[in-house]
Amino acid sequence: MLLCASVGLVLLATGAWALPHPSSLVRAQERAAAPAATRAVEAPATSGPAPTAPGTGAGPAPGKASGDPTSKASSRPASPATTVKVPAKGPGTYRTAEVSVPSTTGRGRLIRFDVRVEKGLDLDPDTVARALEKTLDDKRSWRSTGTVHFSLVPAGEDADLHAYLVTPGTTDRLCAPLLTGGEVSCRSGSKVVLNAKRWVRGAKPYGEDPGDIASYRHYLANHEFGHALGHGHVGCPRQGRPAPVMLQQTKGLQGCTANPWPSVTQG
Repeated sequence: MLLCASVGLVLLATGAWALPHPSSLVRAQERAAAPAATRAVEAPATSGPAPTAPGTGAGPAPGKASGDPTSKASSRPASPATTVKVPAKGPGTYRTAEVSVPSTTGRGRLIRFDVRVEKGLDLDPDTVARALEKTLDDKRSWRSTGTVHFSLVPAGEDADLHAYLVTPGTTDRLCAPLLTGGEVSCRSGSKVVLNAKRWVRGAKPYGEDPGDIASYRHYLANHEFGHALGHGHVGCPRQGRPAPVMLQQTKGLQGCTANPWPSVTQG
């Protein structure tokens, strides 16, 4: 009897040491109850991309892969306004276009022009110059009147007009005493001053899609070069009709529809 009691005490003592400590039980229970997301943070990092929280704008929305053709954002080209930043002011010094493109017609008076882009703008002068030349040499542009045609020359050569693509602050300075308010463009003497804010972003009457901004650039060039040809501002002739190029379309259409070409309204 005494022997059995002694053996029982020994077994009881040995079993007590094998039991987990109460605090160990609590930690084990906490780990078991922890959310999967919390445990994942402690797991070794994988070589794949980090997950993106839905709805943050930092990645594709749930159910829309970045290459999904049904997604509007994936099928539409990025607007220039989202890729080119236009500072409010610039240094007032310029990079010049070196490209030369002759006119494709010989009708009317030849006007030579060159192009300058203000330093600090992420816009290539030669690319801007070619865009302006393409507009002015278009059959729908001022050459449609048969009285004038344009030729692009490198800066430094003999030129009748000088196109400046500049920041809003420099636009205001070059256009003074005209009040451009950092928003619109002008013609001042032999300078055709194009506000880079408008060149990059377009204007509300035209829209914000890349094609709309391209169309607005045609208007901007034709309107300001139109001033250099002696044309003044006009109003909308009739509700719903294409706007004359010399209507201030940047500010509104007055009931007309947007139109960048002089040939459409004969001026």
